[in-house]
Amino acid sequence: MSKEASEVAEFPVDNQRHHSIRWLLLVLTVLSTAGAFWLFATVLSSNGLNLAEYILLPLFTVLFSWIAFSFWTATYGMLLVLQQPPRSASEHHLAREARTPGQPRSQTAVLMPIYNESPTSVFAGVQAMLRSLLATGQEDDFDFFVLSDTTDPDIWLEEERTWARLVAEHGSQPRVFYRRRPRNVSRKAGNIADFCTRWGSEYEYMIVLDADSVMEGATLVEMVRRMDADRQLGILQVPPTPVNRLSMFARLQQFASRLYSDIFIQGFCSWANFDSNYWGHNAIIRVQPFIKHCGLPTLPGKAPLGGEILSHDFVEAALMARAGWKVALAHDLGGSYEECPTTLLDFAKRDQRWCQGNMQHIRLIFSEGFRPISRLHLTMGAMAYLSAPLWLTFMVLSVMAMWMDGPAQPGETTWVGGASIVFGITMAMLLLPKLWSALALTKQPDRLRDFGGWDNVIGSVVLETLVSILVSPIMMFFHTRFVLTTLAGQKVQWNAQNRGEGDIGLGEAIFVYGPHTVAGILTALAIGYFTPSLLFWFLPVVIGLIFSVPLAMTLGSVKLGQRLAQQGLLLIPEEITTPEILRLQQQALAQAERSQSQLNRDQLFDTVLIDPSFHALHRNILFATDSNVPASSAEVQAISELIQREGPSAVPRDARRVILSDADALRQLHVQVRSQLRLNRSALSS
Repeated sequence: MSKEASEVAEFPVDNQRHHSIRWLLLVLTVLSTAGAFWLFATVLSSNGLNLAEYILLPLFTVLFSWIAFSFWTATYGMLLVLQQPPRSASEHHLAREARTPGQPRSQTAVLMPIYNESPTSVFAGVQAMLRSLLATGQEDDFDFFVLSDTTDPDIWLEEERTWARLVAEHGSQPRVFYRRRPRNVSRKAGNIADFCTRWGSEYEYMIVLDADSVMEGATLVEMVRRMDADRQLGILQVPPTPVNRLSMFARLQQFASRLYSDIFIQGFCSWANFDSNYWGHNAIIRVQPFIKHCGLPTLPGKAPLGGEILSHDFVEAALMARAGWKVALAHDLGGSYEECPTTLLDFAKRDQRWCQGNMQHIRLIFSEGFRPISRLHLTMGAMAYLSAPLWLTFMVLSVMAMWMDGPAQPGETTWVGGASIVFGITMAMLLLPKLWSALALTKQPDRLRDFGGWDNVIGSVVLETLVSILVSPIMMFFHTRFVLTTLAGQKVQWNAQNRGEGDIGLGEAIFVYGPHTVAGILTALAIGYFTPSLLFWFLPVVIGLIFSVPLAMTLGSVKLGQRLAQQGLLLIPEEITTPEILRLQQQALAQAERSQSQLNRDQLFDTVLIDPSFHALHRNILFATDSNVPASSAEVQAISELIQREGPSAVPRDARRVILSDADALRQLHVQVRSQLRLNRSALSS
């Protein structure tokens, strides 16, 4: 450990208040779980315990403790919110009074890793942040890096041309750099590591974004100021707000995040303190400690549970904390935005990637030197997915337990009535945080106005709650399948995310959700036949599964999402009063779409072979970023002959990538194509 890190480690990162809150939440969680266990055990033992009931008790204890901890965290967060002075939903604290002219002076790199994304959307976000940063007067202290791992050659060329246009239009400050890696090693974590190796020594901090991230310039400046003010701070995470999506499902996510997250985040910060977490984007990181301490280990064994760590963020936060640096969550800082999946299927695909990564974390929970709270974060990440098969097992065992008890005899009681009390308590602890979030608005009149008033809030909360109840069993089945396939050794493909809008068709919905429907029907029939007294309690589960096809189609509808917005439902403050950074992003998108309306991405390979300026731009980027990868002479010859016969458009995608990676081969084909064009013109003129 370096001298600086050793000195940092001597400073306590907790104070007595946060220790007390941790003990309070632990006691409340244990007491409520013990009470629920006693009640459930009393109910089950009314007629003696069978084998299934013996298994139900410990399983229920694990699941209820998970719910109880989340409930008490949200409840404490609500109390904190109620004690704060009123503020609007759009207000965020930039501590301008603490910043003097000329600060910050630490050089910061803003990193945007991308992988087969829409260049138009990516650079519109970059352009919006540049303009927002210029308004702060602190632009000289920031450089932007667009770090591409793109494998699609046509998107690759579009990235280069869009970047060149942005630089030509924008000017030199802040500087915007573009680099594409020839080999996608270790995905996003490897992309960031490559930046650190090449350019990390030139920067004090790096702000890591996602392809769909945008952050206000004032927020970027404030993040640096806070890092400068606390030399022990290693990672500062700013919670991102989901915005910009239009489908009903996306609006549900945006509304839930915007209204409910406040109490959860404040409750989380109350016990996590400086042992907080890193979410992989919209965060600022001190570069040198990150390079020194946050190198990811390779897990023993084969993927998916072994090999490269996929979900890197939680692990990097744990490694930074282990080295003695603070990891904090800036719950009071706004101006941080992202986008969310627009359909239930896209949401599930993203969760499948996260599930495999978080399952790997189980092997790291007991790693040497990790702080206790870091171990808790890793456990919580894994439990977010393990809880699904545990709940499914719990429900199956409940049916088995009642069936094993047999029909109730005259004068004999069943445990359904008593279990309904346990069920009510569990549901209350799951749903009350939504009510807490709404109640917190009574102390925040400006924030209530930003959501459109009580009618909009109440209607939206009721709608979101009903839909979340129906969606929960669908996601339970998805997560159960993800966990089981991961344990069976099936690796997930980390492809580019679908960030566009689009309704889901009937055929696709039946293909994806047909198994859910069949499972729901069979479950209802089985429960109705073997334990009919339980059918009423299983209705939320079976209804969601049986109607999963129309539900998925409804949730993916952009038209329905827009209609709800017109009625004032599921609106977020950013839609009522658009923040400047989002307005700048929309302007940049509109401008880019107008300028590219006559361009066809499929023609860019032809263009790089014909247009001398575009050809020179591409070759210069290869040399400037050390990305030149020579192709074999046989490959070049085969592609040359194909172009001679059928033209550049006939070159397949993989062959295009080979040629675009080799500056000499590209020059050879450039000369060939231009010579062929001159010959064709001469033949036509004669």
